[in-house]
Amino acid sequence: MDLSFSELKDLVFNASMGSNVPAGVCEDLSFGVSFLESCSLPGCKELLYSLHCKRHPPVSPQKNGVSLIFSNSRAIFEGVSAIDLLVSESCKSVVLENIDSSMLLVGLASNYYGFSFSFHKNKEICAVLFNDQLNWKNDNFRRSNDIEIRLNNSELNNPIAKRSRMLLDENVFKELSDLAYNMLVPESELSRTTGAGAGNIDND
Repeated sequence: MDLSFSELKDLVFNASMGSNVPAGVCEDLSFGVSFLESCSLPGCKELLYSLHCKRHPPVSPQKNGVSLIFSNSRAIFEGVSAIDLLVSESCKSVVLENIDSSMLLVGLASNYYGFSFSFHKNKEICAVLFNDQLNWKNDNFRRSNDIEIRLNNSELNNPIAKRSRMLLDENVFKELSDLAYNMLVPESELSRTTGAGAGNIDND
């Protein structure tokens, strides 16, 4: 399925909403996943994988020197919190242990224009992100257990060329569409009186 950036954003937002993800996170995911796909990285597959992963009971991050450590973390929950804490300068770095999708973390960080992020595995830089430019250094980063994220000014050598249209696998498109369908409610008098659909004076 051939989609523009904005079409994919809408699809990802609706699929995330249909998965009962908080609306603010849906906004972050819609841009982040579309950003990954524009860089020829499988952001949609990573999102679907992350949505299917079981969430562990939330645990507050532990401080270790200048770092905050999140254990048994999921990108769409602890990952969002970790990046927020890093950007707010509450810590120098965040470590996400047993993260379900390290790639999705990169996509989520792409929402923060003007910040430079580096992503590390075993103290080696795997990816660098600045504004809408991404340098993907290590393909093994796609499935990495523990990831550290830092704010820094790493050089971007040979950033990935971006594309304006994304070609999604039909099965991935169908699964996202099925999740988006969960947002719909059956047509009834009750659903109309409680806000579903267009009103009498709407011009849709």
